[in-house]
Amino acid sequence: MRRTIRTRWLTASAVAAIALTGVTAATASAASTTSAVVRTFSFIAKPSSKTALLINIDQFQMNARCSPGGAPIIFGFSTASVGDVFGRILDGLGRLHSVHNTSFNHASKGILFSTSSGDYDSTGTVLFESGIGKVVTVQYAFDNSTTLNKQNVCTVFGSYTAT
Repeated sequence: MRRTIRTRWLTASAVAAIALTGVTAATASAASTTSAVVRTFSFIAKPSSKTALLINIDQFQMNARCSPGGAPIIFGFSTASVGDVFGRILDGLGRLHSVHNTSFNHASKGILFSTSSGDYDSTGTVLFESGIGKVVTVQYAFDNSTTLNKQNVCTVFGSYTAT
């Protein structure tokens, strides 16, 4: 069991490091030509929590809540008339979940950015672009673990860059 957890951790760490390197490089080049906004967010709540707004910038919104079983539920919405969204979520078992919608706009239903695989110890990256050229990049992680000081909570935390 210990080896499986260590393997999961190493896999998730390697993927997160590679993704963070790519985002850092993209952020550095974008920051030289525009004034980028970089912010962090966190959400910690008990099961059956109310929906909380995590991000609302450049026509992109991201919300989170906890299910009655304590699983994090993360949704994204757009207020843009034209937009694209692309996301990748890596769960704790090493499975990749992709989200892609080239017509993600104010008429779209929300898009789920958490997994339904039953393993919520996950990381994700979401890229959003509006029709007017606004770009939002989100790096986040979420968990329904009781390891946060042995509390029965779900967590969502991360950072985003908007141009």
